[in-house]
Amino acid sequence: MDGLTVRRCERADERLLGLAAESMEPQVVAAGGRFEGDRAARALAEDVVFVAETEAGRPAGYVTVCERGDTLVVEQLAVGVADQGRHVGHLLLDWAEGYGVSRRMRTIRVEVEPDNLPARRFYARRGYAEEGDRAVVRELVHE
Repeated sequence: MDGLTVRRCERADERLLGLAAESMEPQVVAAGGRFEGDRAARALAEDVVFVAETEAGRPAGYVTVCERGDTLVVEQLAVGVADQGRHVGHLLLDWAEGYGVSRRMRTIRVEVEPDNLPARRFYARRGYAEEGDRAVVRELVHE
């Protein structure tokens, strides 16, 4: 995670939509799994967005979240191909979980395609449990 910073993104730009298109392929860890341009644009425009940037200011990945009752829902988690292996996804999920705790959410939920095994393994390593065949969930710890 050297050289990476995370910030809340108040206004998403075209670079994030491009990053989503590049990274949301079946073999890439991403909430939701496959790229849908309209869905990605809507999440970037309407949800809370956290972006991870490299030391040069280039976006390495982003996560979008929204609240549904007492559950924080991760709509998208995308990591650029050039930044795979730098733990960008972990860093962004840490931020999403922290945001959920700060908002007093009880759980965090991620919709994941049934066949997106890399994403399912990623979330399982972080303590998420299967919720049916289309989502994973985890309780948020409030200290």
